[in-house]
Amino acid sequence: MTNDQSTLTPKAQETRQRIFDTAVKLFMEKGYEATTMREIAAEAECSLGLAYRYFESKEVVVIELYRQLASNTKDRIAALPEAPIAERFYQIMTEVMQAITPFRPVWQGIFGGALNPNSPYGVLGERTADIRREMKEVFMRLVTEANDAPKKPEQVTAMGMLLYVAYLMTLLFWISDRSPAYKTTYQLLDFSRDTLNLIRGSLILPPVAKGMMRLAGILEQVFGG
Repeated sequence: MTNDQSTLTPKAQETRQRIFDTAVKLFMEKGYEATTMREIAAEAECSLGLAYRYFESKEVVVIELYRQLASNTKDRIAALPEAPIAERFYQIMTEVMQAITPFRPVWQGIFGGALNPNSPYGVLGERTADIRREMKEVFMRLVTEANDAPKKPEQVTAMGMLLYVAYLMTLLFWISDRSPAYKTTYQLLDFSRDTLNLIRGSLILPPVAKGMMRLAGILEQVFGG
């Protein structure tokens, strides 16, 4: 599989993108488990060998989905207006969910594998460690550029870790949400915003600050890169 897309010719990049788009289309139409690499290659009008050259398995297509979601989230956070941490997190989650709603069947299809701790292709797998490291830095930026960012660097790091985990957990919750217009997920987001405001306002209290950093350290052991 070709990992470094910068070395691909324009024609090769176009072919790789066509295979990826075809795979996502088939995942939505037939389901992730029912789709085979042979079907992806046939639909993309390329040889099976060429499809495997760019994506050695369906799971690698999933990693590309993770990577694109991470990249889009990064761009959205960079464009956020200055606002309190809680408001910035609420806005980014709303934007991300709205953007990926058309692809919800795909995420539902890969849900089991995404959570499998033994799978190198899952959200916590070995092959996605670089994505997790990047996303932690992205959410630290969300905190740093907020107008109520903590002054202490260790608190910024801890808050960024908590927000990254909250981001993942909210998306997983949304995937399973069957309420009309995902009403329950938005209730969760409202609760998250209120809780973040409460935490931020209480960071002047040493026990709260210490507790937040302790929790972030625990989460780092599982969700870290």
